[in-house]
Amino acid sequence: MRRFASIVLISAVAGCAQPAVPWQNPNVPQDQWRTDWNGCRRWSDSQVGYQDTSEDSLFKDYDRARARKQMDALTAGCMRDRGYFPIRK
Repeated sequence: MRRFASIVLISAVAGCAQPAVPWQNPNVPQDQWRTDWNGCRRWSDSQVGYQDTSEDSLFKDYDRARARKQMDALTAGCMRDRGYFPIRK
């Protein structure tokens, strides 16, 4: 329950910021891009299962960075599976 509440809070705050989705798909309406991006992020989060603990650890920063890297890779794979490709800047 605690994890669910934190996910809802993070999603609400992230929804207010409305950053640009770094992926595009010309075959899908642009309104769908954010929905697909959020779905892939939620899925990758559930696959990695990282939980930030309040206890200090020598490896806390390493674990967080590793989890972020895994989530980014899984999200990229999910978006590619849906027909998206990264936006070049």
